[in-house]
Amino acid sequence: MSANPTQPTKTSRRQRVLAHFTSKGRASSPLPSPSLESRSIQTATSPSAQIKNSLSTQDASSSAVPAVPVSADLSLASIGRLSSPQATSTPSSNLELLRDVLKQLSPNDRAFIKIYMFDNASNIDLAVQQALAAAKEKQRYCIEKRWKFTFGGRIVDVKEEADKVVGWLDRFKTVGDIVANVDPMHVGLPWAGIRLLLEAAVSEVNQMTSLLVGCEIALYTANRLKAYIEFLHQLPTTLTRTNFQTAIIDLYAHMLRFLACAIRIYQTSTFHRALRAFWTRGDIVDFEKACNELGVRVEIEARNCDRTLGAQDREWIGKLKQDLQKVLEELKHFHRLQKSLDRLEIKIDLNKLPYAKGAMYNSYGNDHITCHPATRVDLLNEIYDWARDPHSKSIFWLSGWPGIGKSTISRTVAEWLAGQGSLGSVDLGASFFFKRGEGDRGSASRFFPTITRELVLKIPGLDAFVAEVVTQDPLIFDKALGEQFDKLIYQPLRQVKLVANGPSTFIVVVDALDECEKERDVKVIIDLWSRLAHLTTVRLKLLLTSRPELPIQLGFREIFTAIHQDMVLQDAVPHTTIQRDILIFLKDAFGKIRNRFNRDPLLGTPLDRDWPGDKRLQDLVDMAVPLFIVATTVCRFVDDSDWDPRERLETILQFSGIGKLEQIAQTYLPVLTQLSARLNNSHSKNRLYQEFRIIIGSIVSLAEPLSIQSLAVLLNISSDTIALRLRPLHSVLRIPNDLDTPIRTLHLSFSEFLLSDQLQLEPFGINGQITHRMLLLKCLQLLSRPGGLQENLCKLEYPGKPRREIDQTTINNRLSSAFQYACRYWVQHVKHGKIEIHDQDDVHTFLQEHFLHWLEAMSLMNRLAEVIEQLRILQSLVSSDNPSDLSDFIQDAQRIVLANRHFVDLAPLQIYSSAMIFAPQTSLVRKVCGQVPPWIRRCPITPPMWSLELQKLEGHTGEVNAVAFSQDGSLLASASTDWTVKLWNPATGQEIQKLEGHTDWVNAVAFSQDGSLLASASDDRT
Repeated sequence: MSANPTQPTKTSRRQRVLAHFTSKGRASSPLPSPSLESRSIQTATSPSAQIKNSLSTQDASSSAVPAVPVSADLSLASIGRLSSPQATSTPSSNLELLRDVLKQLSPNDRAFIKIYMFDNASNIDLAVQQALAAAKEKQRYCIEKRWKFTFGGRIVDVKEEADKVVGWLDRFKTVGDIVANVDPMHVGLPWAGIRLLLEAAVSEVNQMTSLLVGCEIALYTANRLKAYIEFLHQLPTTLTRTNFQTAIIDLYAHMLRFLACAIRIYQTSTFHRALRAFWTRGDIVDFEKACNELGVRVEIEARNCDRTLGAQDREWIGKLKQDLQKVLEELKHFHRLQKSLDRLEIKIDLNKLPYAKGAMYNSYGNDHITCHPATRVDLLNEIYDWARDPHSKSIFWLSGWPGIGKSTISRTVAEWLAGQGSLGSVDLGASFFFKRGEGDRGSASRFFPTITRELVLKIPGLDAFVAEVVTQDPLIFDKALGEQFDKLIYQPLRQVKLVANGPSTFIVVVDALDECEKERDVKVIIDLWSRLAHLTTVRLKLLLTSRPELPIQLGFREIFTAIHQDMVLQDAVPHTTIQRDILIFLKDAFGKIRNRFNRDPLLGTPLDRDWPGDKRLQDLVDMAVPLFIVATTVCRFVDDSDWDPRERLETILQFSGIGKLEQIAQTYLPVLTQLSARLNNSHSKNRLYQEFRIIIGSIVSLAEPLSIQSLAVLLNISSDTIALRLRPLHSVLRIPNDLDTPIRTLHLSFSEFLLSDQLQLEPFGINGQITHRMLLLKCLQLLSRPGGLQENLCKLEYPGKPRREIDQTTINNRLSSAFQYACRYWVQHVKHGKIEIHDQDDVHTFLQEHFLHWLEAMSLMNRLAEVIEQLRILQSLVSSDNPSDLSDFIQDAQRIVLANRHFVDLAPLQIYSSAMIFAPQTSLVRKVCGQVPPWIRRCPITPPMWSLELQKLEGHTGEVNAVAFSQDGSLLASASTDWTVKLWNPATGQEIQKLEGHTDWVNAVAFSQDGSLLASASDDRT
């Protein structure tokens, strides 16, 4: 009989995996076997083996802060850049970090992941090389297939995903086993499993896409973690370092769970594996989203890591932060690199650009009236010829009196240009119609982002460059106008290449620049735009209309006349032409009124065919010339369906003969007097006048138009009452047919008339100062009532939730339009109400109770940058008679915002945690408003008071040789060895403008006495 066969020795799954890996790797791998030097690392005392053996023993008591190893993120050069002479790394410190990561996993995941980790550098190195070889095979396969696939809301070029996987693996291979001995990202990744996934036979597009996209995101996350870990290694032991380390561990553990999921699927039978992908699309989308959220938390903790350090250490850590950001930006750039450019991703980036709603010429809710085809013919043809002529000047400035028809001309030209795009060499690039009292339309803060959003839709290739800017600097739209212009418009336009068969000239139409709130911004816009005349890639012209205000005139005087041409509307168009055009307009408008009236079968005597007759038409022409707004308002007033047009016309003509009333008064007084014409009771009239002053006074005084519903909420008046008071005012207000569209004045002159001195003694006169005081109280009441301002307004899941991850619908549902208005503009009503604020008044009480809540709301609204200026306004309004608790509070509040603005802008709820626990011990805001969150068990030791440094102004790339303040302290100029002069706003720290032109160091700067001129002296002898 034969002897009993020897029983095979049982082996663990990990041993079987290792045997499969090493045998297959050395037998069939296209790569050479490890060298003697690599094999010599496999000793019983190798660092990798120490880590592996120690991980098998769970040391639950270990809590030491790890000293983390050198990063292997980009190249050996990059590693050197991040390294510090103080940096050291030991296997035991790496062991602590990796052990803490594995503790975050479930017991099953932890045991499973360990199976696919290697215990020596040689096997790790070989696994990386073989994974790289497998990825290159997938790369070649995808090149042949040319697959593209919609995945997770974006278009994926599968070959490009393979390229990126190869690139990430190549980075690991380049560093090799030198780093594998000390880097937990080498030792702590399941390289055997990653290699098996990439070697798996996959031939179906869904499976291939899932495999490559999932691996790419995981490897990108691993490289980010290496950069963060190296930075962590440089930090001294503090509470903030511990928080940073915890955030890294959470992201690291999340990545390992994701890989464990796919490796488990690989272990199933080949048949079942062939029917499913290693990750579902939902798995990858969720993984990427969670990585982004955890990554933001890591980023916030990295920003906070130097908060408790001394000045010298902070300076050193600040330099390390800059190096870290450079590495992370390079990683992000490679992660996003796609030759075909993901169009949806670009669109998402561009949607991050805030814009001024209603500013475009054809925006919903705006007046869409254009010139009558038979009017303004010669003027319009001159503008059209300028637009088409490739050699004409780059700026056309059309100025004129208010109400003369500039906006209608602008709208007509914009509409004509929009129709030329597919027909000729000229197209509408963008449009912006300023309007005072309409929020962002009355400010320059959203001017360039709005123009940019429109330009990218017209100029091919511009979207990619702008998207890159927004991705790298999400806060670009809060920067100074000069920086917005340079990064969003000027630099991207310098890089575009126009298609041969498309328009070569794009016209930007800007209307009513005089209605921009800040005179300085007006001059800056004109100066910046003049730079576009020198572009060689695309021809961008500007059609600009405005009143002939002094700031605009000064702005044009400071640029070369070769760049712009001017036209004064009332002087350029003959008086007889204006008369003819207004007569044509009135004949056409009254003809439409007559036809509508006569079509109503319920009305009595129809209007005569020649109504109103030549005599009355000529009287109206004489009344209106040269102001088209007068003719337009008359027609709207007469065309009121609640009145007989004959009676309305007679009322207008009666006022036209009263003394020497100005044209605007002759136009608007009939509208106002008709409101009370049917009331005989004095009590009813007084109530009407009171409601008019509250409702209409609010409409003409609001900083931004509100809908009937929002106005009702703000004023605490029923929407029915508001609708009744608005009904007779269609000739002067744009009143929507619904409750949610904002109410607007048809022309600024109506607001100016109601607020004018000549109307103050009339029952319909509106006292602007009193109205603003009333609106302030309404705003504070709305914000302070139950359900108003409070901590965590949007019920976010955790304190580090980034604002960009919060759905805008969630914000709008929680913060109504009236609520957002009150948050943003209550300080403006303090200012315009000319209120002298003092201790224990309404403003002081509000700030003590809700200052942090207000900051949170402003951050959610993406308006935190505005708070700095608003606090400065409040400080200027504090009663200066005696030392003031309110003044001290506002000063401290300014320091809080300046110190914490950037990370509170990223994560709104950080105002309650990071901002408060790192504030000085004597901070009034911390004492009055701050409470340590219950999840913070130990607070850092902070300085007793604020340092003397108010803020740091950064932007020069060379040494600063000289600085100078303007006489009023509103500007600061700096001269640098980088050949530039920069203008700053000292209150906010924002760069206003960069002045270039010198060809050598700039050594001195000085303002003129009135602050209108700045002189600079340079080594270039100029």
